[in-house]
Amino acid sequence: MRNGGKEGKIMFDWIKKHKIFVFIIAITVTLGVPVIIHIVFKIDSGISFLEAEWEAGDVLAYYGSILSFIGTVVLGALALYQNKLIKEESEKRADIKDKMEYEINIPRFRIDEKGYFSRGDAENLRFVINNFSGNPARYIKIYDIKITLDNKLIYEDNNDINHDNINPRESIEIQLQNPAIKTDGCIFSMKMQCYDKFSRQHNYEINGEYTKEKHYPQLGIKEV
Repeated sequence: MRNGGKEGKIMFDWIKKHKIFVFIIAITVTLGVPVIIHIVFKIDSGISFLEAEWEAGDVLAYYGSILSFIGTVVLGALALYQNKLIKEESEKRADIKDKMEYEINIPRFRIDEKGYFSRGDAENLRFVINNFSGNPARYIKIYDIKITLDNKLIYEDNNDINHDNINPRESIEIQLQNPAIKTDGCIFSMKMQCYDKFSRQHNYEINGEYTKEKHYPQLGIKEV
């Protein structure tokens, strides 16, 4: 089916690009050839070897069969091409429907500042993950917690933070065990994983840059 659809598309595209040529060929094939056959059978060559042993009607009937065969092949190719277009359109609609369903049913999160327990800025950072969607998030895991400065690692916590769920319009509080941060430009980064109500896995990145002016990294979350 796929090969037939491809061949039909090639043929259809070629016909669209050569409309005048195709029209001339069509007229020649349908009208010119029968006229030529008629003229040939009217000419007396005087050579016995060239004298036909059949009638002009027989030749025209044979030619008609050839035209019928060609027409069937062309219509078949165009039908395959049309079916291919219908299938592609159907697949596009199915993809759009799946994407819309996915967008409707995924949980969505927002990070809110909670503060910190500090002998220095942002020590033991706390923040809140809000599920502002109408869909539950299950088996939440916060992991790969790092603080870097100029792409150099200055702190890493290999302990995962786990929560069973975040219900719609609810939130959970996260507290890190990081040291005090006193240098502008430090990047807090961590990863988050959860499952939606259809048990599909979702992965997120949480990042924020610390500045002494704000005393708190401006954390944001995005799905990856």
